[in-house]
Amino acid sequence: MGNARRTNWRFWLSATLLLAFWGCSSEPDVPGGATDDGYIHLFFSKTETRADLNPDGSGQFTEGDRIGLFVDGSDGVRYCELTYRGGEWTPRLRRADFGPGSLDFSAHYPAFTDGTSTDADFRIAADQSGDGMTQSDLLFARTTLDEGQNRAVMTFGHVMHRLKIELSGSTENVSILARSVGDGTADLLTGEMIATGSDMQWITPAKSSDGSLEVVIFPKSAEPYRSGEGLLKITSGGKVSYYMTPAQLESGAPLETFEPGKQTSVRLQLKSNTEQEWANRKVWVDGIREPEEGAWLQLFPETYSTYYLPWKPEYGWYDCDKLNPTANASGVPDGMMCWAAGASNLLHWWIARNIDYVERYDYKGPDYTYPLDKPQESDIFQCFIDAFVDEAGYGDAGLNWFIHGVKPSAPAMDKPENPGGYFKDVFPDGVRLGARISGLSKTRFNETIKDALRNRKGIGFSKGAVYSSHIMTIWGAEFDEEGYVSHIYIADNNDRYDYDASLNIGCFRNEIVYVTLPEGSTQTHYKTGYLGNPDASIPINSLFTVELGQEYWEQYYNNKK
Repeated sequence: MGNARRTNWRFWLSATLLLAFWGCSSEPDVPGGATDDGYIHLFFSKTETRADLNPDGSGQFTEGDRIGLFVDGSDGVRYCELTYRGGEWTPRLRRADFGPGSLDFSAHYPAFTDGTSTDADFRIAADQSGDGMTQSDLLFARTTLDEGQNRAVMTFGHVMHRLKIELSGSTENVSILARSVGDGTADLLTGEMIATGSDMQWITPAKSSDGSLEVVIFPKSAEPYRSGEGLLKITSGGKVSYYMTPAQLESGAPLETFEPGKQTSVRLQLKSNTEQEWANRKVWVDGIREPEEGAWLQLFPETYSTYYLPWKPEYGWYDCDKLNPTANASGVPDGMMCWAAGASNLLHWWIARNIDYVERYDYKGPDYTYPLDKPQESDIFQCFIDAFVDEAGYGDAGLNWFIHGVKPSAPAMDKPENPGGYFKDVFPDGVRLGARISGLSKTRFNETIKDALRNRKGIGFSKGAVYSSHIMTIWGAEFDEEGYVSHIYIADNNDRYDYDASLNIGCFRNEIVYVTLPEGSTQTHYKTGYLGNPDASIPINSLFTVELGQEYWEQYYNNKK
């Protein structure tokens, strides 16, 4: 069934850039009526950043918090470090110590520099699951205190970029790391943050109360995160997948930069390894040999986008064709026998996969050699034509008649009646290897196809309206990056009539589309490939499958010992 790629999940992804980093700012409680006592009265507030939030959502500083403060006045730039103790910031600053005129205040939180330079090296923590996020989430505030004033409010904002990662789907035992440059420089007078160097590090995010993950990264171009190891690393069971930053946001706006003071939300829907084994793969029914490179040919390029494969015996598929596909009353009585042709294809396949058992069995049915050197290339199909009236039926019913001897409800039998059941002695009463599945929503269709391919079942289908449907065989499928069926490989028992016989068409490649119905449910269709109406599609109203039943073969022969 092919190889799995390094990526073990696919994600439903969206990114939304918000104007604020997160939340609204809280205003400090500024006392009124203070007299000019010669001191500078600074009141700090911070945006909603951490767990230290009041029940009403307002932010507050806690005992021992430290703020770094640069004061630019007529006497030059001075640095002070303020500590929150007993409900106030200490040490208190005298207005006169900074000279006459206006004063420019630049504050950062948390304090991390000794103040010897306004340009300071800054490093974000590789583990932000605890205090590392607080230490990495640098806040900055700036204001001017005019001459004659001694009171000012400073509201902090974020100078880094925040990623918010929202998870859904199969999240059990999944770990996620974010990627960022680790080092940068901060201009502590302007609040400008610049990432330096090219070394990236993986960062462990913090977990929010709502289950989302949060991580602080350096503001930087988004381009380096579109290739290589991307922006996020997702690990489960020792297997790794990488999330590449998209070129645009969910809104359609381009995503060029992870801007300072803003947030990018990434929503990831994680799918299990079992689901993701199908992503970007071509999978053939068991025993079918994959054609060589370049074997697919385009059918009438000016008319159809459809590709086909010429039939070759070494491929291992079967394509029983009707001799009278128009159901001409004077022709061969097989015009309505598409159900029997589809069943015959799968019976040839079924016998080939069970040939070691069949050759030991006292088989008394039609010749299963294919193709035969005669007009009807299949004696199995001819057996159906001889046994039944030329009317519509079901593919699974044909399988169960031939294998188990279960008489179909339709069509009627010709005379003398053929009981079928050429292998009925092998299988216990009530066992039916053929099954029919209808109600083919996107989910149900994909579940059925994957189950059949995974468990070595043959597959047929019915297309169009139920009352006028046509039955064919599926020999393989392609899957898109999300692990859904995108194309199916079809053997059509009408292709001898519909197309030039010299083309030797054995298998078509048709695109699958999932149509949303007015009530909101989905229905599986396949496209016709007709260029005159490129969106034209036909519903698939049912699938039918056949199991190999090899456990019953083993029991049968074990009981005969």
